[in-house]
Amino acid sequence: MSKNLIYQVWAGDLRAGCKHSEKLFRAYAERIGADYRLDIDPDIAGKTCDVPMYFEWLNPMIDDSFLEYDKVLVVDMDVFPAINADNIFEEDVKDVGICTEPFQGVYRESVTIGGHINKINDERWAAYCKSVYQVDLPRDYLDHLKVYNAGMVLFTKEGLIKCKEKFTSFQRYINTIRGANIGRFYTVDQNYFHAMMCKHLDYTELSNDWNCYVHYIRGPLGDEEPIHDGRGDFPQFVHIQLSGADYFSDSTLDSITNDPITTWRPLLSPEIRK
Repeated sequence: MSKNLIYQVWAGDLRAGCKHSEKLFRAYAERIGADYRLDIDPDIAGKTCDVPMYFEWLNPMIDDSFLEYDKVLVVDMDVFPAINADNIFEEDVKDVGICTEPFQGVYRESVTIGGHINKINDERWAAYCKSVYQVDLPRDYLDHLKVYNAGMVLFTKEGLIKCKEKFTSFQRYINTIRGANIGRFYTVDQNYFHAMMCKHLDYTELSNDWNCYVHYIRGPLGDEEPIHDGRGDFPQFVHIQLSGADYFSDSTLDSITNDPITTWRPLLSPEIRK
């Protein structure tokens, strides 16, 4: 019988939303027969690089205690399992299973997020990775670079061992990409894992139902609909990235996870009730 783990990690005091995510994933782990581990302020990956906490979700690459498991699910604390979510450990994955963010290509073409995240800088980052790591990063059917989200990653033991053996160090990647001068976002954990995964691993693109995004839409695409509801017909895990969601009530988070948008939109602040 396989032995599996759900791993979450956080820095500082747990916010209300984080506590709810922990509660739901503990219950989910028990229901599907998996172990659960929450690390608060672990400072494992942080000791190896100069951006503490960003890389802590990759502690399974460093801490050999994770190798006692056949599969390890690493999941952010703004992700919530749906009421009847299936057993993710039954998914057939190779080294790792991960989800894309299918809306990001179009979105980043229309607006700059966080001061520097946009299509132009995505392309600069990809070209830099091609030059330094000799990796061609994959694209979607519109020729946008795919975005692989690090908020939910399913590792096999074999995949973790490959990560340990083949990935460049966190700090070396950080230093290298800083040289491209394209913004901090591209130097840290998500883009690090994206590049290293595409270079070294046999990865599986999971159904986006396993990492459904709900977030506000900035810029022109938000004029008609200010909320991107990335849930499909059968959402499994819902990644709620609405501003202030860490402090939403449990019932509001549950509604966003499980109910139609018409049910929970009125629960949000007046400026986005459109």
